[in-house]
Amino acid sequence: MTNDVTTQCLERISVAPPYFALGRIEPLDAGSLRADFPLSPAATPEVGTIAAGEAARHLAILGSCAAAWQREDDRRHHYLATTASYRRLGEAPEDECGTLRAEATALWLDRKRAKATITLRTEHGVPLRQLDCTYMVLAPRMFARFNPPIDLDRLPTDEPLTEPEVVDVDTWVEADHGPIPASLCAGHFPGYPAAPVAVLMGRLCRVAGIAMGRSLGEPDHLHRIESGAVEATGLARAGQRLVLRAGYDRPVGHGHQMTGVAEADGEVVGRVTVTMTTHAADSVQLDRPAQMEVAS
Repeated sequence: MTNDVTTQCLERISVAPPYFALGRIEPLDAGSLRADFPLSPAATPEVGTIAAGEAARHLAILGSCAAAWQREDDRRHHYLATTASYRRLGEAPEDECGTLRAEATALWLDRKRAKATITLRTEHGVPLRQLDCTYMVLAPRMFARFNPPIDLDRLPTDEPLTEPEVVDVDTWVEADHGPIPASLCAGHFPGYPAAPVAVLMGRLCRVAGIAMGRSLGEPDHLHRIESGAVEATGLARAGQRLVLRAGYDRPVGHGHQMTGVAEADGEVVGRVTVTMTTHAADSVQLDRPAQMEVAS
C-alpha cells in the first residue's frame, strides 16, 4: 500500500517496483522516515532473521528516500550508493518475525553527496540491523552523460542470472555468472538498467561464504554475516559479463574476515570486506552478535 509520502519519495528517486518493495513510508521528527519492511529470511547456508543482502537493499533505498525527502528541490535524481557499512545488531524473537520496521535519518554533505543511517527493528523496537550509507546524487542529465541508455532489444535473450560453479583460482574462488540480465535490474534506474549494488554484494557474500568454507575445510558449514564494508566504484549494466571473486583474509575475534571483488566486463565495479561466523547445522544461536573486532 502506498501513501502520499511513499509516492513523493518514489517521484524523487530513480527507483521503482519491483526493486522498491518497502511498505508504507511515514515521516518522523527531524526529517526522518519510517517504513514497513518486507521479511526475506536468510536461505541456507546463511542464517538469520533476514539475508544480509536483502537487508542492505531495503535499508539503502529507505536511506535515499530520507535524503530526497529533505531536498527543497523535489525533482527526480539518481542516488548512487558509493560506500556502506553494515552491522548485525541482533535477531528477532520467533513471535516478532512477522512485522519489521526501518527508520532512516539522512544528512546532506554537500550539493551532490548525502549520507544516511538506517536501522531495522522489530515492531517492539528490538534492533536487528544497521546500515550507514553514502550516496552520490546526480541529476538525470548528468547521470546520462556517464551512463548512455541501453538498447534492450540488442541484448541477448533475457535469461535469469546463472548460478555457476565456484572454482578455485590461486588463493581466491571465482564465479563467472555470464551476461547480466535486464530482469535483474528491473526497477533500478529505469531506462538505464544496472544491477543494484546490494544485489551484487549479496551474491558476492555468497561466494565469500564458499571461500571461507573451503579455506576452513568445512564446505557444508552454515554462516552468519556479522558486519561488512562495501565500496561501489561503478555500475554493472545489463548485458555485461559479471564475475565475482572472493578469498580468505584473516581471523577476526570469533569470526573470519573475507574480501571480494565484483567485475563487469573485466572492470572492478565493487569491493566488499565482510566478517562471518560459522555455525553447525544443529547449533545455530541467533540471539546476539558475536563479540569481535569490526573491520574498518
